[in-house]
Amino acid sequence: MMTTYFLVKILVIVSCASYTNGVSSAQKSCPMPPKFKTNFDYNWQSKDHEWSNTNTRPDYFLFSLSWSPTFCSTLSDSARNREFQCSRADQFGLIVHGLWPSKFDPKSPLDMPRNCRNDQQLPISLIKRFYCLMPDEDLMQAEWEKHGTCYFKTPTDYFTKIEYLYNQLTIPDIQAMKNPTYQSIKSAFLKLNSPDLFASAIYVRTDSQGQLIEVRFCYDLYFRYTSCYQ
Repeated sequence: MMTTYFLVKILVIVSCASYTNGVSSAQKSCPMPPKFKTNFDYNWQSKDHEWSNTNTRPDYFLFSLSWSPTFCSTLSDSARNREFQCSRADQFGLIVHGLWPSKFDPKSPLDMPRNCRNDQQLPISLIKRFYCLMPDEDLMQAEWEKHGTCYFKTPTDYFTKIEYLYNQLTIPDIQAMKNPTYQSIKSAFLKLNSPDLFASAIYVRTDSQGQLIEVRFCYDLYFRYTSCYQ
């Protein structure tokens, strides 16, 4: 009985990110926290540097994937210990930061759709369903209220679309790349997602040391790739 328990536990952890021929598969399962947060509601009015813009109609969508190892490396030890994704060494790679209804050439960030309505805390059942894509309750709640409410009717609509876009991508095994740069990462994505994905529809962001921060993709209102630079 004990042997079976440990075998199941190992399989659950390993399945978080599987790789075949240098390509990362979509995260179908992943480690889960032993206990989920109970209070993670979001109120933009209590946040500094937040605003509400319910009048701007989006021109396109920006889909952002964050590189978990770099994010975790920027945190203090105490902050890192509070982040479940950072407590699992090498278990999380590219996770979803968010899907953002956006406007081309805004005069300022205030022109972007944001915090279109205050909504109730997400049910834990929904958190669990999409946790492998966005492994933090506060992140999911904030992204839904800050961005999802500006286009989608329900949280399920928003996170299902995120899941669909993520699963449509073929993601390179960045961990296995030798000294990856923004250009080599971008080239790998373009090669694996050709012919649909093209160069101006993807943007790779790195820090001053060349460490990957995030990969962004742009879509039109029909969720077809579009240039990020219109």
